[in-house]
Amino acid sequence: MAQRAADFSTGLMGSVGGRWQHCLMEISSALALGRSLLRDHGLEHWRVTTDRAKTRAGVCRFGARTISLSDPLTRLHDESEVRDTLLHEIAHALVGPAHGHDDVWRSKALEIGCSGQRTVDASSPHVEGPWRGECPAGHTYTRHRRPGRVLSCLTCHPGFDASSILTWTYQGRRVDMGEAYREELDEIIRRHGAAVIRRADAAAPPTPAHITFPIGAQVQVVADGPMHGVVGEVEATFPTRSQVRIGDELYAVPNELLQVAERIAS
Repeated sequence: MAQRAADFSTGLMGSVGGRWQHCLMEISSALALGRSLLRDHGLEHWRVTTDRAKTRAGVCRFGARTISLSDPLTRLHDESEVRDTLLHEIAHALVGPAHGHDDVWRSKALEIGCSGQRTVDASSPHVEGPWRGECPAGHTYTRHRRPGRVLSCLTCHPGFDASSILTWTYQGRRVDMGEAYREELDEIIRRHGAAVIRRADAAAPPTPAHITFPIGAQVQVVADGPMHGVVGEVEATFPTRSQVRIGDELYAVPNELLQVAERIAS
C-alpha cells in the first residue's frame, strides 16, 4: 500500500488471531533483527527505526534509506511476522521505488525469504481505532481518525450504497460528526430519499446525557487533540461542564468529553 510516491508499506491489519499470543517481539529485538537483515542483503547504509503508525506494519523510505516498523503493531507480532515485514520492506529497498508491489518486487521478496504477500496476514492482530462505524446489518469498522466523508458498508455492497451508511461512535459514544459531514449526509438524503431516512441520524449530535461528576472525582479527557487521555480532578461541577484541575491549570471541560478515570481501560 503506497504511503506517498516513493514509500511502500504493508497493508491494513486484519482480525486478531491466535498466533500473536506467543513469543511477541520486543522492540529492541525487532530493531536488532532489522539491522542484521539489512547487513545480510547488502544494505549497510540503510537503517531501521520505528514509528507510531497503527494501520500498517512497515514502510520503506527510499530517500532517507530507512525501513520503519510500526511500534504498536510490532509489539503485537511474533518474530516470524516481524521478519516477514522486514523482508517485505527490504525487497522494496532492493528493487527500488519504481516497482511498487509488481512482479519484480514479488520475485525479489520470495527470493530473500519473504512470503511475498502485499498485506499483513489477516490473522495478525491490529490496533483498534477509537472510531467505530456500524452499518444497518451490524457489520463494524474501526478508524483511528474521525471519518471526514459519509461511508457505506463494503461488506454489504462493493460500492457506495445509501442504504448501508455507517453510523459512527467515538470510544463507544455518539458524537457530532461535524458540519461538512452533516451537509454531505443531508445531500445524500435529498438524492436518495426514503432509502436513507432511517440513517439520517448518522451525523446528529448525541442527545445530552446530563452527565455530572462529583467534586473530587478523577476524570479523564476523551476529546481529540493533545489533551486526550489526560487525567485531572473535578473542582467544580455544572449542568453541562466541569472545572477540572490538571497539573497547575484549571480547565472548563464539557461533561460529554469526560469519563470517570476508573472506567477507562488501560
